[in-house]
This record gives sequence, C-alpha cells and structure tokens, in this order.
Amino acid sequence: MKKTFLACLSFLVFAWPSLSQAEVRKCVTPSGETIFTDQPCNAKIGSNATEVKNDATLRKITAMQKDRDTGKSCWVLDHRYSQCDVSVDRTLMTNFKENCTIPKNQFIKERANDNVSTSYRTYRERREYRDSSQEVDDLEYSHRDTRKSRAVLQCEVLEKDMWSYLKQNFNDKVPPQDAKNIEVKLLGLPDPERSSSSYNRRR
Repeated sequence: MKKTFLACLSFLVFAWPSLSQAEVRKCVTPSGETIFTDQPCNAKIGSNATEVKNDATLRKITAMQKDRDTGKSCWVLDHRYSQCDVSVDRTLMTNFKENCTIPKNQFIKERANDNVSTSYRTYRERREYRDSSQEVDDLEYSHRDTRKSRAVLQCEVLEKDMWSYLKQNFNDKVPPQDAKNIEVKLLGLPDPERSSSSYNRRR
C-alpha cells in the first residue's frame, strides 16, 4: 500500500497540470494494473477497465488536488491585487487573508520545490528568462514577475471575485456580520441597521 501511494505521488508531480480542475479517477485494468487519470476509465484504458471510487489513496489524492487548487486560486487573487491599483474593502481583505494566506503560501512553497532547478541558473540566465517572460500576459505562477495588463488582471471586478471565491470555498469561516457588511458594500445596498437608526432619529 505504501509503495502504491508513493507511486501515486510520483505520478502527481509529473501529471498535476493536466489534472488541475479535473476529477481524478482510479482505474484498474483486467491485468490488475492501477492507473490514475482525469479521463473516464473506459476512454483511457478500454471497456474492460474498472473504476474504483471508494479508495483511501484516491481520497488522499483528491484532497491534495483540492488543496493545491485552493492555493493556486488564492495566489491568483492575491497576485491580481498586488498588481491592481484598486482599493479593497477592509473587512473583505481581512477575511481573504485569514483564509487564503496559508493555502497561498503552501502553493508557493510547492511551486518553489517543483522549480528547484531554476535556483541553479546564473544571474545572467535568470535575467534573460525574466526579460523573455515580459511578453507573456497570463496569471501563471511562472510569470509572477511580469507586469500584467488590466484586461488580464480584471481589476474592476477584483473585489467581487474575491468575495465570490470566499463565499464558495470558506463560507462557514466568514463571520455572518462580516458577510453582511461585505454584501452591503459590494452590492451598494442600503445598510438595514443604519436605515433603522436614521428612521428612529427622525422620529
């Protein structure tokens, strides 16, 4: 079992980009060989393949994939913020940092380990690499030092994207009052409490 899990980890190191944002499946061939893939077992191996769903190794791999996807999404949002010249609601930013800092840092650490060979480049090689990457305009970690266009960064909707991501992934960790304040701020809705106190003062 230990060897199987280590083999799966090795598989993930090389195949992770193709599995990102996709469901991982465990397939067993008629000869008993185990294959992990992001495609349906029948399409990948053939009609005789069996898909195993309730499996501890598969659950671990799926959990690892989810953690890495979370870390990358947090990094992308934080990267957009670092390059956008926009203000973000303080309550929203506080909740974003509380929930996204650890996954983001773990993602950066893993990417640093993935790209450890780049640390052996000479200064000139690193500079040439950095200069050549200036033409690339995307949100991949490998182009983190590149100045992005506002069209790519989508600065105008950054706040809404951050809040949408927090609600989707950390909804149970955002205090209800914070969620209410953020919604009021982002949607431009009147604050019920302020409206009520203003009404009472007029009376």
